[in-house]
Amino acid sequence: MKTNIFLIGILCLLGMETLWGFQVPDTTVKMADGSIPGILPDVKKQDTLRKKKPFKEVLNNINWALDVLTFARQTEFADELGTLNPENRIARLNRYDGGVYIRPDLKYLSNQFSIWVKPRLNLDIDGDRGSFFDSDNVASEFFFQELKARWNFDEQFYLAAGRYLKVIGSSVFINPSNPFFIDPGRFNPKFEIRPMDFVEFNYSKGSWSFSLLANLHEADTPIFEEPFFEFKKRFAFLAEYYGSAENLGAILSIDENQRTHLGFYGQKNINEAVVAWIDGSVEYKPNRFYPVRGHETGLIAYDMINGEANEQLFLTTLVGASYTFNFGPTLQLEYFFNGKGYSDEEFETFQDMIASSVDYNFDVTRLLSDRNLGRGINTGMPYIRRHYVFSQIGQNDLFDQLNFNVRYFYSFDDNSSQVSSLIEWNVTYNLEIHAILLKNFGGRDTDFNRFLDHQFMFGFLLTL
Repeated sequence: MKTNIFLIGILCLLGMETLWGFQVPDTTVKMADGSIPGILPDVKKQDTLRKKKPFKEVLNNINWALDVLTFARQTEFADELGTLNPENRIARLNRYDGGVYIRPDLKYLSNQFSIWVKPRLNLDIDGDRGSFFDSDNVASEFFFQELKARWNFDEQFYLAAGRYLKVIGSSVFINPSNPFFIDPGRFNPKFEIRPMDFVEFNYSKGSWSFSLLANLHEADTPIFEEPFFEFKKRFAFLAEYYGSAENLGAILSIDENQRTHLGFYGQKNINEAVVAWIDGSVEYKPNRFYPVRGHETGLIAYDMINGEANEQLFLTTLVGASYTFNFGPTLQLEYFFNGKGYSDEEFETFQDMIASSVDYNFDVTRLLSDRNLGRGINTGMPYIRRHYVFSQIGQNDLFDQLNFNVRYFYSFDDNSSQVSSLIEWNVTYNLEIHAILLKNFGGRDTDFNRFLDHQFMFGFLLTL
């Protein structure tokens, strides 16, 4: 019912825009009395035609597309006692699963008013429970990936509001400069990052752009669900510069708990083959779980908290560069310093906390221990150590049909690593076949391999 009301509202707005005078000028040659040469005047007919023209223009401004993603996936993960996911009761992952994701995109674009509507229907299939074709193993979810409206006051000012992703930053892999979404979703571009609700006022002048933003609601973002972080409204000022061969940006934000974030980024085209960039942040009181010995209840020996140790400044920065070879492929290399990451002492406490989970088998103590393990999976940081190198080599439109990339990530702190690859084959203009493989290396006491061992995904993307 709410969806129907929203669609009716959009139609009303489009009708209002028509009533406010956005009409195609009538350029028909007429006599002084308003008649058309050689045709008898017909006032009623002319009025009818004049009324239809704006609605025709509205229809011409509506664009739509439809993607249908179908995939199957196999995942191997830690589920032994003494790991982050004992008996799979924390993450509750499937070793075999799949899905059909129906993704229509609708947009209305005009000089003054624009709307983006992206409803999603996800059908997730639990392959561990039996046949992929058994309806009892299918769970459905409907949501909006984007529900956004923008009003252009003139060529310099616009106001935008709704549910969407706010893209900020220059890094290939993660964007510490972005206070809203640090993960740009580039590991697996077939899956979409859940959006949040924003209001944004933007002013542009020449090469500069300035925005006031308010992040008003978390929508369906999992990290803001119990027992993780509590969502607080965040307010930001963003300044960006776009030059002929470079772009720069900085964003200062603060939330209702005075958690402060200063993000910065820049990118420079050195020449036709080389691009360099930086992406980073300075944060005060970030949302970050860290391990401590002792628990406020006294019932268990460790706790994962978002507490006083975060009341200091943390620097997180990433520097990178890419080189495109004459024969096609592009090589990218980044160094990532994660100031919020665990020191050797903190990581040792973290590992002791995980190992101690086997000692708690009663309802209350197990519940408290499991909460710690859940926070150990979702720490608020995409990587929990401090020094990393990220690399990638890839090429698009190979033989006019293939896209591929291969990535290698390495942690200097514990010598663990991750290899992943993505291959896309554009069979026809409307059909893509793809495969994604990820493999982690290192022991269960290392960053990359502490939770996930490997994952393989195969799928089809149909575009209409």
